[in-house]
Amino acid sequence: MTTVAPRTRAAALALPTRGRPADTLAGLGAMVRFVVRRNRVRLAVWLVVLVGLFAYVGAYYKSLFTTQQALDDFAKVSDTPGIRALTGLAAAPNTLGGAVWTKVWMTCALALAFGVVFLVTRNGRADEEVGRTELLRSRELGLHAYPAASWLVCAVLSVLVGALIAVVSAASGLDPYGTGITGSLIVGASVTGVGLVGLGVGAVAGQVASTSRGANALGSAVLGVLYVMRMVGDLGDGRLTWASPVGWGQEMQPWGADRWWPFGLLVVLTVVLLALATVLEAHRDHGAGLMPQRPGPAGAPVRYATPLGLGLRLQRGPVVGWSVTVVLCGLLFGSVVHAMDNLLNDAGTPLPAILRGRGIDALMAVLAGMIALIVAVYAVQSATTLRADEASGLVETQLAGALSRWRWALQRLLIPAVGGAVLLAAGGALLGASYGATVHDGSWTGRMAVASLVYWPAVMVLVGVAVALFGWLPRVAIALTWGLLAALWFVMLIGDALHLPRWVLDVLPFSATPYMPLDPMRWTPVVVMTAVAALLVWVGVDRFARRDVVPG
Repeated sequence: MTTVAPRTRAAALALPTRGRPADTLAGLGAMVRFVVRRNRVRLAVWLVVLVGLFAYVGAYYKSLFTTQQALDDFAKVSDTPGIRALTGLAAAPNTLGGAVWTKVWMTCALALAFGVVFLVTRNGRADEEVGRTELLRSRELGLHAYPAASWLVCAVLSVLVGALIAVVSAASGLDPYGTGITGSLIVGASVTGVGLVGLGVGAVAGQVASTSRGANALGSAVLGVLYVMRMVGDLGDGRLTWASPVGWGQEMQPWGADRWWPFGLLVVLTVVLLALATVLEAHRDHGAGLMPQRPGPAGAPVRYATPLGLGLRLQRGPVVGWSVTVVLCGLLFGSVVHAMDNLLNDAGTPLPAILRGRGIDALMAVLAGMIALIVAVYAVQSATTLRADEASGLVETQLAGALSRWRWALQRLLIPAVGGAVLLAAGGALLGASYGATVHDGSWTGRMAVASLVYWPAVMVLVGVAVALFGWLPRVAIALTWGLLAALWFVMLIGDALHLPRWVLDVLPFSATPYMPLDPMRWTPVVVMTAVAALLVWVGVDRFARRDVVPG
């Protein structure tokens, strides 16, 4: 039996040791405390980020849309096919609440659902996979106590996020005058409902899949399918919208029809999914899933013997998923550029700091930067797999032969380096092509491909940071890397609201990148960032080559 962290051992020893419990929920209270203690940082981050994002968008839009004409113009933009596909159509898009809903509801609801899936997997299938659940059950712990504790904590998280969003909405004055706070309560409940569905999906995925990676992939795929069904329904006759739980949350229509009954559907579906997960857990073997792992082929392609080939095989799911995301973003961004330009011109308010000028060139530069931020998430995710493979023991197996650590690391880093460049060029080209098709100007395709590709050094700086942390601080490398990326996203999107000094913003990788096509190409920051990225990679890989492998 492998050793476990002291906190896990303490939680296990805190349970009584007499016999096998007849109550399948025996020890539930201890497990709730354990789950909260173990996930306290993640729970706090999800709560603060989602509620804070809604609060910021509400405050920002309240300062941006100061006239009814501006809200009417925004309503026209939100009724375009691209925006309807991406966010759905608000019930009252020409109100302040409807504008905020269009901007942030889908992001908050889906982010909460995905976050809950990952939390359920971390405290369910992942702990079962590494032996922690078996250790806990060696004491007097009911069969369903540990998963039930995880589900209860995630359900409370969903309720808290929705409740605080409702409070923020009401406090921000998003409800039209004379209507009370019904719309705010419904928007909070709709976010909670979609989060609860994510809980049910994650619980069942953990029983079906045999690995944590498979459970996360299955849960994410189900949520992705539900989102696409809602998208197709909104672009069609609406039938598929009602076939998707994401659509149920959308159709609660705050500040419009103000429906409560779809929330009941979301709760009922969650209860059914959790009941199904409970039945599956009671009838399967410990460590097994409803879908057993398939035996691998007797032989493997020669390319799998190389770090690059094996890395591509292990990351093919994320690569495909991020490629689809970038393609959709490029097409959707380009389809609404003209409408967004009209909206900003009619708003009559000062431009946000992220826009350095008016006109199409300024908007295209901002959208190119947004595509670069999305690609940065893919690149960082790929780079952090170096530490993930080390923690899981996969690296030791590969390094048992004649393979050097330098060769292993550099080949693996080709995936985010080359993949990032390809996604940047493709996303920019599709952005330009989509807009160019509306104005009958094909030259935008090449211009925007270059404008996006120029962000490659900035993306590689983030990869370099991930590698440096991997080399020097392996145990906290993944958490610190994602924390830094989240901080960069936050500063880039709302840096003007934070009133940070201009020089602080200018030294950030994405701010220092030439703001094309609005500004001319400048080679100095590009060369400097490329050198910094190379130095960070060298520092990290060199340290990894000289330190011990750190598992777990």
